[in-house]
Amino acid sequence: MDFEPWGGVMPDDWTNGIVENFFNLSIGKTPPRIEPQWFTTNPDDVVWVSISDMGKCGMFISDSSEYLTNEAISRFNVKVIPSRTVLLSFKLTIGRITITDCELTTNEAIAHFFHPNSMILEYLYCYLKAFDYQLLGNTSSIATAVNSKTIKTMKFIMPDNDVIEKFHATVASLFEQIRINLNENRHLTTLRDTLLPRLMSGELRVSDIEPSKR
Repeated sequence: MDFEPWGGVMPDDWTNGIVENFFNLSIGKTPPRIEPQWFTTNPDDVVWVSISDMGKCGMFISDSSEYLTNEAISRFNVKVIPSRTVLLSFKLTIGRITITDCELTTNEAIAHFFHPNSMILEYLYCYLKAFDYQLLGNTSSIATAVNSKTIKTMKFIMPDNDVIEKFHATVASLFEQIRINLNENRHLTTLRDTLLPRLMSGELRVSDIEPSKR
């Protein structure tokens, strides 16, 4: 971290520690794959995020390519995490970061960082995005060396409340605009994927979906 605005030294009222000292941490879970009844492709079921999903979603995530049934959640005690939780992938593909935009679950390759003070969200996201994950293990084996214990003991620097509040006030509107744009893009993509095949097959005409002209 660059402390240049503070004369190159960490302020005395900032706290240097490890992430489990500051956040509620949890890890996702995968029901047995040999029992396919726990997995669905029905969006009405519970969103279940994989690292692949994190690679496609952008800053916020609210959907996935697979879902879990409510029975799977209950039977295997899969953690349901709240909206505005920061996700970090830490197995095989290390360092993908996104923010939950709904309640959801994840697989066991993803760690969840939650703090009750929502103003810390943007700082946490930026901190994890800038973190050098090569520090967590030997560069030749980091993909297999990092585990949940490693994540819990990652170094973390927490600024004082005044700095957190000012940072939040500066960037929160930018994060919100990104979230709105991503949701709009997803909505438009869904419309395209629904309408384009019907237009190409002749089932629909452009005039059928154009707004009526007065």
